[in-house]
Amino acid sequence: MVREEIAALLKTAHDQLLRAEDAFGKGFYDSCALFSALAAENSAAALILALGSKPSKKHRNWYVLQIIPKPKELEQDVGGVLMKLKTMEEHIIRARYPIKDEEGTFTIPSEYYNKPKAEELFQNSKNIVAKIETIVKPILKKEKD
Repeated sequence: MVREEIAALLKTAHDQLLRAEDAFGKGFYDSCALFSALAAENSAAALILALGSKPSKKHRNWYVLQIIPKPKELEQDVGGVLMKLKTMEEHIIRARYPIKDEEGTFTIPSEYYNKPKAEELFQNSKNIVAKIETIVKPILKKEKD
């Protein structure tokens, strides 16, 4: 059953990357940011499950990845993912709600995200999903054998 959930999470991440790319192409940079962050989060949830733990329900999978036990041979790869993921997860909130700055002015997501920000988030998300897939495949293969 966990294997099926991992596959579903990775498929969801790929679907979200497609939506992020579509939103980017249409100039909806806040939507691109949100779908990019969600794709990274879902792929991280798949990795956490593959490592035998439970994902966060509060958009903090980077923290879960930091504290759960990991095989020694995966520590460096997982460490690289969690640092990128930490910067991505804040956008799950930022891309959905207005943010108030120090002066008390609200910035709505569609005004905060621009083409360079969205493109960077999209590329980071693609890299995270790809890296996690390379980490997860051998774990699942090992379990199957």
